[in-house]
Amino acid sequence: MRARHDGAMYNDGYQGIALGVECAWPAAEVRWLERGAILEMRDAAGTTVTTRDGVVWITEENSRRDVMLRPGQSYRLARSGLALVEAFTDASITFSAA
Repeated sequence: MRARHDGAMYNDGYQGIALGVECAWPAAEVRWLERGAILEMRDAAGTTVTTRDGVVWITEENSRRDVMLRPGQSYRLARSGLALVEAFTDASITFSAA
């Protein structure tokens, strides 16, 4: 048994972490891309792409703007149609819906 900061004792194996609190986000599926791989996304407006490792380039159909993402950076796709995600280096990315 150990004492918490408030002096109460616990023996639950969670070392003082509050129980009964659920995470607000689901576990995201990680997609791995080798350098030079291109992922085509169609009609994915509102989807957020987040780079976990590596560097990716994103371009969207009918957009004048391209985006480079480094680890920890995110971009929300703004347009329907075709979006391309290209790995500039080996990379891992996740997606989340709007």
